Amino acid sequence: MHFSYFCGMNYYAYVIYNQEYHRFYYGFCMDLEKALLAHNEGKIDLTKDYSNWIMMYHEGFASKLEASRRSRFYRSVAGQRYLKNILKF
Repeated sequence: MHFSYFCGMNYYAYVIYNQEYHRFYYGFCMDLEKALLAHNEGKIDLTKDYSNWIMMYHEGFASKLEASRRSRFYRSVAGQRYLKNILKF
């Protein structure tokens, strides 16, 4: 697993993974621990049918807009290639 840490960043774009169902979710947040907990507790509509999410990757950003754009990038073909290369998946 690869994690990207940036000190002093206010927002994060992240990738979580459910190994049992081989599902990825791409999102952004201000608190990575709270976000992962919310996913695993079924509080996020798009992931509530699955549990046991693990944090695969994240990047820090100074603004919500930057984090949101990066999260959208992960969903693109180029973003998928980028993540596949970074995560060796």
